[in-house]
Amino acid sequence: MQTIKKLSVLILMCFFIFAKAQNAPPKNYSLQQCIDYALKNNENIKTANFNIEYMRQFKKAATEIPKTTVVYTQGQFNSIYKYDNNITVAQAIPNPLVFTSHNSLAKAQIKGSEYKYEATKADLIYQVKVSYYSLLYFNAVHEVLLREDSIYESFSKAVAAKYSGGEGSLLENTTAETQVMETKNDVTESEEDINNFQIQLQTLMNINTDVDAVNSDFDKDYLTVNITNDSISEHPLLKHLQQQIRVNEKTKSLEIAKILPDFMGGYFNQSIYGPANIFGSDYFLTTKNRLQGFIVGVTLPLWFYPQKSKIKAAEINTKLAESDFNYNATMLTGQYKQAVTIYLKYRNSINYYKTNVLGKLEVIFDQALKSYNSKAISYIEYLQVVSHALSIKRNYLNVIHQNNLNALKIEYLLTK
Repeated sequence: MQTIKKLSVLILMCFFIFAKAQNAPPKNYSLQQCIDYALKNNENIKTANFNIEYMRQFKKAATEIPKTTVVYTQGQFNSIYKYDNNITVAQAIPNPLVFTSHNSLAKAQIKGSEYKYEATKADLIYQVKVSYYSLLYFNAVHEVLLREDSIYESFSKAVAAKYSGGEGSLLENTTAETQVMETKNDVTESEEDINNFQIQLQTLMNINTDVDAVNSDFDKDYLTVNITNDSISEHPLLKHLQQQIRVNEKTKSLEIAKILPDFMGGYFNQSIYGPANIFGSDYFLTTKNRLQGFIVGVTLPLWFYPQKSKIKAAEINTKLAESDFNYNATMLTGQYKQAVTIYLKYRNSINYYKTNVLGKLEVIFDQALKSYNSKAISYIEYLQVVSHALSIKRNYLNVIHQNNLNALKIEYLLTK
């Protein structure tokens, strides 16, 4: 009985430890740590890396030759005797241009897979940065909402005290309580937004630990980029697509080379059982008397149509690759111009807020409460003033967030 009690206590302890671990706060990671974990653990990166290794192994097959043919023949070659036999060893050898073309294609495919890796890497880093700065943004919004909740909570208590003393009205008291409940709902929604980007960042990093961003002064540490005339031509995605054009051109060269004649070489060793006359002398040949020689030949294609179709297909694939490259180059160029335009728009907004608005918000909060307490303004006016000031603060955070997102987009497109 005592043993059962001890076991029960141990189980309960394990349960509480597990529950505590489940509720443990997320671990804070810097942006660079998030990027490093993502590059190490993300499955897309692993897949791109495996593709490089696959193409490197594929290159080793560039010198592949057909299997050697070994044929044994037994039967009546020269007479009624059934003891004749022949052993022939033959080897087909593709045209040397096939080896050269295959090797060239393999090199182009390796380069293409390397560009694909760089494109995957750049895209992953961009996704991590966007998720990280979005998490910083929603953390900052959450802090503003908590302050808003505190302001309305204090206001609601003051209104409730006035109402209990017979000074306020039921409408005033109910309005204050409603505003508090609405703000608390906003706080709850904000927590879900934070949780969403924590999960997104954790997924990109491919780790089991709950993730959060390192606290920062979000409204001051915003991103800046230098707008230049740099081209997006160095973007790894475009390099990958351009390399695909070369791959298809090399594929066409390989298919053309396959039309050329191949070669064949061989050796035979055989016996011819039975009587024979050699230089006027009669002999009887047995299976121990071996005859040998060599075989040299050329293999020529008699039916060109299938191979011509493969060449035509390679030409079409080249055109498809060129079209894909041109489309993506146009799209990325458009995205870059759009990101620059929007970035400059929000940079101007940030300067406007910093120069004309932000320094006055604290004065508004302070004076609004004093004016309400001295009955210089009504509760409706107080709520309007405070709500407007808080809305300005949230709008400023959103301007910074949009500034950051477009700065990240510009850096991504310019591969910086």
